[in-house]
Amino acid sequence: MFEIIPAIDLLNNRVVRLKQGQYDDVTSYDFSAVELAQKFEDMGAKRLHIVDLNGAKDGTLVHGELIKKIRKNTNLSIEVGGGIRTVDSVHYYIDAGVEYVIIGSLFISNLDLAASISMMFKNKIIAGVDAKEHLVATDGWKIKSSVTLDELIKSLNDCDINSIIYTDISKDGMMQGPNIEMLQYVANLSQKPIIASGGIRHTNDVSELKNITNISGCIIGKAILSNPDQLNQFFI
Repeated sequence: MFEIIPAIDLLNNRVVRLKQGQYDDVTSYDFSAVELAQKFEDMGAKRLHIVDLNGAKDGTLVHGELIKKIRKNTNLSIEVGGGIRTVDSVHYYIDAGVEYVIIGSLFISNLDLAASISMMFKNKIIAGVDAKEHLVATDGWKIKSSVTLDELIKSLNDCDINSIIYTDISKDGMMQGPNIEMLQYVANLSQKPIIASGGIRHTNDVSELKNITNISGCIIGKAILSNPDQLNQFFI
């Protein structure tokens, strides 16, 4: 089943969106994170994508308490990423009732540890793969690594992960549509289901993604934050 997953990005306890991952190009929204999550649920969402942007940059769980509050006040299936680089940080969210934990930078900095965590928390770990021009970015997209997309995907094929969230950084927050060509490439390369992220604007984009084999869902951020009431069009 193809899943539509609305996104909430948190920076300094506010709901925000970044353009191409740039922390100095921030759009802030007046929504309470908890109220927004509840609105998404009311509009038909079953799953929610949350990113702790402070955590992604600093390597700590800055918004842990707020995310736990969202968990307690909705029935959504929740996936969380940002700053999760230790066994304890994974435990923190799993113990709080979060369904999936997203690990990104750790798969670059310490693949053995990331693979070990994936085995400890079977079917609970999603790999976050953020790339630009075939190179993987880490630490809240601040650092472009020397690891290629091909190298990382091949390593992930051998890991006990649930799926991969692939984000094309050049498309994220730009409202220009997803990079269909790259998504087809990644979907063919991966033995794990791919969740598409970056640039998705409307139902036509979603229809294109549904036609790609091995794409199991998509994350929608700015397109619905600009007008949360339009989320229901994706569930018609």
